[in-house]
Amino acid sequence: MSRIALSCVERAQREILPLDLALYHAARDYPGGAAAIAATTGRNATTLQHKLSPTHPSHSVNIQEFGEILELTKDRRILDAVHALVGDTTWQELAEAYTNDMPETLTTGIAEYFRQVADLAETWAKSIGDGVVTDHELAAIRLQVFRGIQGLLGMFNRATYVNQTTRGADHG
Repeated sequence: MSRIALSCVERAQREILPLDLALYHAARDYPGGAAAIAATTGRNATTLQHKLSPTHPSHSVNIQEFGEILELTKDRRILDAVHALVGDTTWQELAEAYTNDMPETLTTGIAEYFRQVADLAETWAKSIGDGVVTDHELAAIRLQVFRGIQGLLGMFNRATYVNQTTRGADHG
């Protein structure tokens, strides 16, 4: 892995961010940005932009604004940040995980999971290749491990769904 400093945008894609930065990037990436979120929720655009800005540490979003930003953006970085605060927790994205086609339901996600494992192996090899793991390399590994755990849980949940859907009353 490269030893060059990551830009804030690159960091937002490779690491689990602190909650304030996750909210900032979620709003920034939302079509129309914080101004569009403010317009949708009936808030003052300038005030919301100040609350989200990393350069205004004296301002912060309240719990209502947090919920509105999460609901509108559905940005997984926000959930990652919340779970990182708590530690040893995970969240599961289940939208579109289940279909009426049981074989499809079971196989959905397997290829993606193996891509995640391959990406983790590549990142791991690059990170430890010089015998040093930097903070940024460790953060990238953490995010990939987190996604792998989510992938495994997703496959188990799909198997559980198929089991419960197809076993019938007499198969117990």
